[in-house]
Amino acid sequence: MLEDKLCIRISQKYSCILYNHKDGPELLTLSPSNISYTLDENQRLNDITCSATCSPVQCTYEWRESGRGAVSSSGVLSLGNLERGEAGTYTCTASNPGSAATTSSQQIAILVRCKFLHS
Repeated sequence: MLEDKLCIRISQKYSCILYNHKDGPELLTLSPSNISYTLDENQRLNDITCSATCSPVQCTYEWRESGRGAVSSSGVLSLGNLERGEAGTYTCTASNPGSAATTSSQQIAILVRCKFLHS
């Protein structure tokens, strides 16, 4: 565990204050920053990166899709060429392992236009 110290010298005596500083996740961002994507079936969706700032350790991330559950345990959502079943609402959640109760999340919507075959 990381401890910060603040010591003050007053008349040859020292007073120390110890504290554990646990912050975050803060400033959760998505890159690119779009909140909605509309693509054709089999079209490639570029990777979407979720990032935040946590202290004293690195944030952990999870991407979830509303109908399927967890789809990535990293900060990167990588779906590649989209299939119609991948349309939905995706949520990136950042957590601070040093502070179990602290999380932050962002949602995006992915719409997939289906291709129809003509006979």
